[in-house]
Amino acid sequence: MKNLAKTFAIAALSAMTFISNASNRGVAPTKSKTFEVGMYQSINTLKMNVMIEKNTDANLTVVLKNESGEELYSERIGKNSKKYHGKFDLSGLEDGKYTFEFIKGGEKIVKEVNLATETPTESNRQIVVE
Repeated sequence: MKNLAKTFAIAALSAMTFISNASNRGVAPTKSKTFEVGMYQSINTLKMNVMIEKNTDANLTVVLKNESGEELYSERIGKNSKKYHGKFDLSGLEDGKYTFEFIKGGEKIVKEVNLATETPTESNRQIVVE
């Protein structure tokens, strides 16, 4: 009886493996990214911190564009730089939507940043009774 159970278990696993391999045919394996991007805003400022880590020896370009697609800033990171940390002061820009593009060959990562000035909803006036 134990041999029958083992045989059945092995046959079931073989069938699952076959089905799993058959379903992957014709599908290209996913290509791993050759670089990673992280961004965060400095507290109480309009400065964006950008960190990039590359896995290859290739040049990478950082581009900042406005909502119209105009290039406001561009920087090339050399092939020998594995890590990059940049600070971008956005305080001189008008309210609107901006995009950071990180480009290496055919690979591209796009991050959006929205700048909006908030108007206070409460009045800061005070009444003092003497």
